[in-house]
Amino acid sequence: MSVNVRLAVNPGLIRQGMESYLAGQSMRCHVMKPHAPDLPVDVCVTDDAKAMERLTLANIPMVVCADFVHRSEVLSALRLGAMACVSIASNFKHLRMAIEHAHDRRAYLCPTLSAVMCQVQPTPAYDQLTQRESDVINWIAQGYSTKQVGRKLGLSPYTVETHKRNIMQKIGAHKVAELTRYAVTQELAP
Repeated sequence: MSVNVRLAVNPGLIRQGMESYLAGQSMRCHVMKPHAPDLPVDVCVTDDAKAMERLTLANIPMVVCADFVHRSEVLSALRLGAMACVSIASNFKHLRMAIEHAHDRRAYLCPTLSAVMCQVQPTPAYDQLTQRESDVINWIAQGYSTKQVGRKLGLSPYTVETHKRNIMQKIGAHKVAELTRYAVTQELAP
């Protein structure tokens, strides 16, 4: 099978590896250079969202090869029109299979991304916090002591300790520093 493939991937080792691999395949992929836009393209391999938008408008099947970590990233690529998605951590044979599928206008996810898509999305721990627990974590993350938080919220220090223990259990923290880091990364504290 002869397929004209344009690599719209950032230059570097990954691109060079793709070029070398595809050039040696029995499917005889022709790696199209960016400076040759007039040549026919059957499939485009990209890691660039802007290129994806242009290719969708041109109705060219896309294979997205990127460092997908979250399910939402794969869904985003598919929504932008990707026919196939391959993790950069995948084997080159999955890139070849993705190109073949996209050429035939069939969907493809490499095994790594299939596993990412099948992961159960846990409810974020901060969604499980009560309003009072959210108030407590906010003040603690700002550096207030248990007594100070109690005074601010009109609670006894023992009640604040109970809320703190419950919060730490819900988010899996073992130290106040972990609780503070969590509050900052989840934007629960200023």
